[in-house]
Order: sequence, then structure tokens, then C-alpha cells
Amino acid sequence: MIVEVLYFAEIKDITGKEKERFEIFHNLEELLQLLFKKYSALQTLLWDERSQKIHNVFSVIINNQAIHEKDPSLIQINDGDTVAFLLPVSGG
Repeated sequence: MIVEVLYFAEIKDITGKEKERFEIFHNLEELLQLLFKKYSALQTLLWDERSQKIHNVFSVIINNQAIHEKDPSLIQINDGDTVAFLLPVSGG
């Protein structure tokens, strides 16, 4: 299946792209493995080594819906889905 990943803020700076498509077969864990292999700096930014989950500061968005689960092996992705990882917005 093909999924599209949207890049914002620091993630966009690391990838140098606004979006990218990946072919995956299972879940968000597989997508993260592909992203970390292609952009090693993303692993440090997105991944909490201690908990083995996505850092709590990031929101996982799939098809414009916030996903509250942080364990990527439990997050299913379907063909045509759009995935984004967002940091909280602050203003002042």
C-alpha cells in the first residue's frame, strides 16, 4: 500500500521536503523504520528510546485525525492514508 507522509517544522528541515510517499505493508512501525533508515536524524527527534514509542511531544495525525496511541506497532495504516507528525503550536 502507498501512504503519504507530510513534513512540517523540524521534520521538514531534516528531510528537505514537504511530503513524500512510501510503500508499506503493515503499520506505523514499518513506516517509521523506513523514515529512520532514510533520515537518521528523525530517529533522535521522533523516537523515545526509553519507552520504545514515539516521543510524547509529537502528535501522530492520520487523515487529519489525531491518534493518541504512541506505540507504532499498534497503529494501523491503510492504502492512501496521509500521515503527519506534529509538534504542539505555541504562540504569544
